[in-house]
Amino acid sequence: MALVLTLTSDRLIYKLHPELVHQVEQLLFSKGATNCSNCWLAQGMAAEITFDGIPRDVTLESVELFLEKVPVDKNIQKNVNRRKKMLLADMDSTILQIETLDEIGHAIGKAREIAEITEKAMNGDIDFETALRNRVKLLAGLNINQLIEFALEKLVITQGASTLVKTMRAHGAATALVSGGFTVITEIIKEKLNFDLCYGNTLAVNSSIVTGNLKPPIIDGDVKAAILDRECEKLKISKNDTLAVGDGANDIPMLAEAGLGVGFRPKPLVKQHVSNIIEHCDLRGILFLQGFAESEFIT
Repeated sequence: MALVLTLTSDRLIYKLHPELVHQVEQLLFSKGATNCSNCWLAQGMAAEITFDGIPRDVTLESVELFLEKVPVDKNIQKNVNRRKKMLLADMDSTILQIETLDEIGHAIGKAREIAEITEKAMNGDIDFETALRNRVKLLAGLNINQLIEFALEKLVITQGASTLVKTMRAHGAATALVSGGFTVITEIIKEKLNFDLCYGNTLAVNSSIVTGNLKPPIIDGDVKAAILDRECEKLKISKNDTLAVGDGANDIPMLAEAGLGVGFRPKPLVKQHVSNIIEHCDLRGILFLQGFAESEFIT
């Protein structure tokens, strides 16, 4: 079966050029590839090479070694069923550049305590639910509206997020924000970026004051994967028709379940579990992985 190698970059930092793509293509030929052909998806930013004849792991090892010092993403997948019918996206450090809980921690003078727990959870050193509950306890006594205000003040949407959601929706895909963050924030991001659905954790509140507890259910890694399964059933689509993107340990089950699981600027643990990684390009890289050309983007 034909494979496709997608090369993506941030063209403001490193402009992908035809000579490099040609050199990669010649490398594939030297390793025994057949039926090689390249296609530009976005000048200076994204190109793909389709080929036969050599296994994925051999190709990836060779290309990664060749481009070791070049800031270009290198992803290889089967050249079939690439355009997905559903997008499931993590929120913090994926759709948003920030970790909302960490930013709230800064605002209330508990940045160090919260950030330390966040880091351990994202790297898989403690389980997500324990980490979340421990951080939420530190929010007890905070007015919920003040919490929202603190988060929104620091809110930065990741480059390409809006284009990713708009383009996939325009091509018939369902879109869901699936977050371990708080519903008071996920609902705002859902409306802002026009996701079809959103899932998050609900803070327990008494007369607008955060109690330091959460209402069940807890959205952790296993629940994220279960949401993917449930939405597939609702839409009557296969898991192969889904795309999931995230960066942390609690995203791994969802990324593993999806037809195309993408680690976006992922933590080290995530890199061990996913085959597709975007580190240099922005979230438009996920559209390039599906074979979309820049001319097809909805902005």
